Amino acid sequence: MARLPNQHMTAGRPDKPTNLSTRAATEWDRLVAELQNSGIQVSKAHRILISLAATIGADIADAWETVKKDGAYVTNEKTGALQSHPAAKRLDALRRDYIKVMSLIGLRAAVAGDVPGDSLEDFLNS
Repeated sequence: MARLPNQHMTAGRPDKPTNLSTRAATEWDRLVAELQNSGIQVSKAHRILISLAATIGADIADAWETVKKDGAYVTNEKTGALQSHPAAKRLDALRRDYIKVMSLIGLRAAVAGDVPGDSLEDFLNS
């Protein structure tokens, strides 16, 4: 089980904020369940990070629906040139932000743990 970065923090389920959109509230529930099922310890102090991740996840879903409906590219009315849909551009930024928040929650640390037999020395000797 991934440990909390600060040993003085007490593991526990953070309270879901009441001001989340419907989609973000659903994403909150999914994230908290996945974190618990993965054995990643969170504390009440993680509330803001999980809230950010849930909101960004909801925004990603909204932008993706727009891209599915309108397509990834649109024609510029002035020039006639094909260009990326604004929602497609937004998806890139949202995904980067999501990765940053999830790494702060602890997913990166949980994934980047030591793998037995996977040291530089083992690699060089193979």
